[in-house]
Amino acid sequence: MLTTGGAALGAIVVATLEARRTAAMDPALPPLGSVVLVDVGLLLPVTMAIGLAALAASLFFEPHEPLSPAEHREVIARAPVLERSRTAAIAPLVVLAIFAFVVVAAHVGTSTLAQGKPAEAGVVLGTFTLGIVIALGTAVLTLAPPLRRALAYGASKVPWLVDPVATTVLALVPVLALFAYGIAAGDTSGVGAGPFAVLGVLKRAELDLSPIGYALVVVVFAYSLPVAFRRGKSLGPASVALFFVLASVAVTVREAQHLNHEVELGRALARYAPLGKIGLAVLRAATDRDKDGASPLYGGGDCDDHDKARYPEAVDVPGNGIDEDCSGADTPAPKAKEPVVAPVAAKKKRRMNVVLVTVDTLRIDLGFMGYAKPVSPNMDKLAQKSVVFDRAYAMASYTGKSLGPLHIGKYPSETLRDGGHFNVYSPKNVMLAERAKDAGYATLGAMSHFYFRPSSGLSQGFDRWDLSAIPPGLADNDNSVSSEGLSNVILKMLEDPRGENMKDTKDAGAVAAPEAIVEAGLAEAGAPNAKPFFAWFHYFDPHAQYAPHPDAPNFGEGEKGPAAWVHAQYDAEVWFTDKHLGRVLAAIEASPWANDTAIVLTADHGEALGDHGMSWHGSEIWESLVRVPLVIYVPGVAPRHVALKRSHIDLVPTLLELMGIEAGEGELSGESLMPDIEGAAPPVERDVYIDMPIGPFNGTRRALISGPTPGMKLLNLGGSQYQLFDLSTDPTELKDLARDKEKLEPMKAAMQAFRARLKEIEVKPAE
Repeated sequence: MLTTGGAALGAIVVATLEARRTAAMDPALPPLGSVVLVDVGLLLPVTMAIGLAALAASLFFEPHEPLSPAEHREVIARAPVLERSRTAAIAPLVVLAIFAFVVVAAHVGTSTLAQGKPAEAGVVLGTFTLGIVIALGTAVLTLAPPLRRALAYGASKVPWLVDPVATTVLALVPVLALFAYGIAAGDTSGVGAGPFAVLGVLKRAELDLSPIGYALVVVVFAYSLPVAFRRGKSLGPASVALFFVLASVAVTVREAQHLNHEVELGRALARYAPLGKIGLAVLRAATDRDKDGASPLYGGGDCDDHDKARYPEAVDVPGNGIDEDCSGADTPAPKAKEPVVAPVAAKKKRRMNVVLVTVDTLRIDLGFMGYAKPVSPNMDKLAQKSVVFDRAYAMASYTGKSLGPLHIGKYPSETLRDGGHFNVYSPKNVMLAERAKDAGYATLGAMSHFYFRPSSGLSQGFDRWDLSAIPPGLADNDNSVSSEGLSNVILKMLEDPRGENMKDTKDAGAVAAPEAIVEAGLAEAGAPNAKPFFAWFHYFDPHAQYAPHPDAPNFGEGEKGPAAWVHAQYDAEVWFTDKHLGRVLAAIEASPWANDTAIVLTADHGEALGDHGMSWHGSEIWESLVRVPLVIYVPGVAPRHVALKRSHIDLVPTLLELMGIEAGEGELSGESLMPDIEGAAPPVERDVYIDMPIGPFNGTRRALISGPTPGMKLLNLGGSQYQLFDLSTDPTELKDLARDKEKLEPMKAAMQAFRARLKEIEVKPAE
């Protein structure tokens, strides 16, 4: 009882630490004491598991009574020399073996994951891990006897050589030094001089090691309490320990219903409490009776725990009278379209070349969007002659859920896809390139990341798909440099954009870079009225991790603090990408087909860079993650800024209109931006819908931005969990208005009405 009671006491300490952290991230939460109490209840599964594990270890290693560290030291000192020498040999070998395992496994994991096939990488990594364990175990058993003999021989002159504590410390000192060296020598992608640089990944901001520290706090309490009161004859300590255990159980039972009413508190702890969110997940899984992945308790949101078809992630069938997704109401049936009475003006027939450039993780921190630092001179130059959309939105904050839908012209939840982290899109989707190719366009694309391999489905419809700019050994979060190589590939492709003088190069190998394409290369491409082309190029460098660029300006000059330093590194990556994108833009401008070529520049999503305590993307849809630059250059169209909010959902209809291609009725979910671009009529307000379906590493995230720009933003985090922000007065989304029912209910109704227009497809996240 003392062990589990100690674990319960440790839970109070951990809950206090986690509550302070959570309250700092979300100031709108209840008083700190309330947050601590809730977290104590959530921690019960974790702390009791740790306590029982500590009890089992104590009974196994200390069957008579628990010993203090000093007493353990005395027991070791009194052991026979043979036993001490054996332990003194094995202990440091085990320390070194564990260190070797960590380093080797990290190298194997990095190299296998860089292949871009997570499932295969998991099998390879698992096999190698087993092999490494067997090899290192064999090495320890082989080396232990000769090392024991050597230590015993030397103990006649140096007695501490047969002291297991001394030899263990002797091994730990160089191991810890190598750990420190590796972390310092390697960058956040594990790249650097020497084999230990792979440990540099431990510097990643998104790598939170606090759960290990908090778990150790619980272990210390679970161990210390029995040691402190082991010889007392009073029942007082045991009674107090029992009280804390029963109190923790009572709080856990209370939270089952309490968190159903305090969903904001449960959501905050799930975001910011490292051990608390683990306990919350365990409690929800344990109380999920119909095994649909959602619990009716602990704020899990399941509205019918006897029906597997009703849970927060389900697709809600509009108008059937059943609330399948537990949002609080059935999605209404879509309203029939009103017949168009007024004559519709005939659209101008075009047959333009289109070059679509997407830049990974590109925020709106750019010169033409008002950013003061000179990070984007070439993009700024393009914007000066283009139509700039000041409030454009991606459909999700993750590449795998944003770029596919951008090319399909449907919202992410409407697309045919798998449930993986790197979404694979079905051939049954109709991509923009397929529509262009069917209309007689040449289609070409070049990328520099493994996700874009043809297996992703993104290459559908492209005659040429060049991936030769992917850096060797590229990982998902990687500081490899690819913009220069990608621009070289693009310039080579644009020498013959219609593919008239070259064979198919789908998934091509390396392409030599031209030296002077601007002045000499493009004249060979053919006459301006030749076969038109559609091109898509995706730059990756602004994605974390950030590589240093010695030739870049110092964007952090005069600024202090880690956040400013990270933003400066990001700015340098944007500057470097802009530098090499500028070569491509200059080449297009100098080409004989420049006056027949539209250029679209945008991003797949943004980046948090510290907003809301995040330094990454892909799990939330805050403004910094989904607002993106959008520049559309159409020759002959006057430059302007469009201030009203717009979405990537409208890009496919826009580009099809530029290419003179018509889509079938109901095939696309957006509408053309050409009226905004040409300025034929005053821009009108549109609602913006952001749609990030559930995945292995993210929950469902939806948002509707409605009303006069910038608008009210309603976030739906699955089921009946909502947050509401007024972007006109709260652009950084810090003041949640969801408790104001007069403001919340109309927005909920608007979101439900919007969803009624969609044809959502339920896809379970991959394991």
